[in-house]
Amino acid sequence: MRKRYFSTKKKDNLLFRIFVGVVLVLISIYGLYRLLWLTPVSAPGKEVPRIVKDKIFSRIERGEKPQWEEILKLREEKKIEELRKSLRSFVDTTKEPDELAKAYILWLDVEEEVGSLEPALDVAKEAREKCVGAKDYALILYREGYILEKLGKDSEAGEIYNTVIKEFSKGNKCYGYLGLGRLSIKNGDKVKAREVANLAVVDAEWDSKIWNESLDLLGKLNVEMVFSKEETPESKKYIVQRGDTLVGIGAKLNVPVGMLCRANGLDENAVLRPNQVLKYTPKDFKLIVERSKCRAFLVDENGIFKRYIVGLGKTGHETTLGSYKIGNKQKNPTWFKPGEAPIPPGDPRNELGTRWMPLVPAEPGLPSDLGLHGTIAPETIGTYSSNGCVRFLKDDIEELYDLIVRSTPVIIKEIVKPEDVFPLESINVEKVASERIEKPVEEKN
Repeated sequence: MRKRYFSTKKKDNLLFRIFVGVVLVLISIYGLYRLLWLTPVSAPGKEVPRIVKDKIFSRIERGEKPQWEEILKLREEKKIEELRKSLRSFVDTTKEPDELAKAYILWLDVEEEVGSLEPALDVAKEAREKCVGAKDYALILYREGYILEKLGKDSEAGEIYNTVIKEFSKGNKCYGYLGLGRLSIKNGDKVKAREVANLAVVDAEWDSKIWNESLDLLGKLNVEMVFSKEETPESKKYIVQRGDTLVGIGAKLNVPVGMLCRANGLDENAVLRPNQVLKYTPKDFKLIVERSKCRAFLVDENGIFKRYIVGLGKTGHETTLGSYKIGNKQKNPTWFKPGEAPIPPGDPRNELGTRWMPLVPAEPGLPSDLGLHGTIAPETIGTYSSNGCVRFLKDDIEELYDLIVRSTPVIIKEIVKPEDVFPLESINVEKVASERIEKPVEEKN
């Protein structure tokens, strides 16, 4: 019998093996596809491709820098949905509390910026559970309280703020104080609001974001209380005598006429009646200008009264450091620009604006042509653009003009330190804090 080298049976077996192999390959590809693309990553109401997670966050697990940069890039590009998914993946794959807090704070920023308060509250509550031990944990709680405020849930917010004050150490209590300050304003208690805002400034890290926010609130409250008709713990009453004028009363009490006018709803040319009661607030101010930061601190016996952003001398005309005093103040001044004819008030070229307060040197060797004034170029505030004078925004210089008197000390320093502007030893923080938080926050309809 002739030998057969190619049997039909062997050929059939080979085809079968090829078929099985192809099926197995297809099954493997489909399984890989399911694994990479359809495995859910916990995003609320969404299904995120796992390969996206791995692609973006594989570097996170190796501790490399670019992973956070990608999230920040999404933030910069305002790709909100992609950013939410990336943040979700980040917090689901990170265990370190400080890294988690950083991500949650960014997430809260995003949700609040787009006005999604309810989702923001969900994020804040989740952050409270997962970020215990983080250095920014007090900030996480504060953010939750602030969102509750915006949602009209003041009582819940107040509980959180009081918890922060009672349970956290110095440097973190400020979040609770600032929150209680806002709630006190809502309740119509400006005195309490000012006290806790002051405590926030004392407690916060110098020049931090929360310090600046607290200082803004404190300054706003201080000015409102001096200029309002309402009596305050430090305000006094003056009974008008026959023949009195606002100018004469201001000189007698050493308070600006502008303060008397604002606090009593009067015009500066008003005719006074005998026995008329005038409210005034005696103040012993000094102004400290910080050249390195283009800002000025109005300081009283309690510390910082208000902080202003100013414009200072440009290169070659730097604002000269030293001690000065306020000279004769002028409303709507004429500008005697060197080499030109006098420029009258209201002229668009008059760079002094609506107020001029000359700086009289209080020590030898200082220039005698400097002063505080307004500006016709508000965009220059916060920059070095003047010929040496201290520029203020229009509303700010008019406000300051009505707060300080002639001979008020003005000190121009390169760097201002906390001890220059805030007498910490004069404030019993713990005593005031305990008094402030005993009374529960009330909600107003």
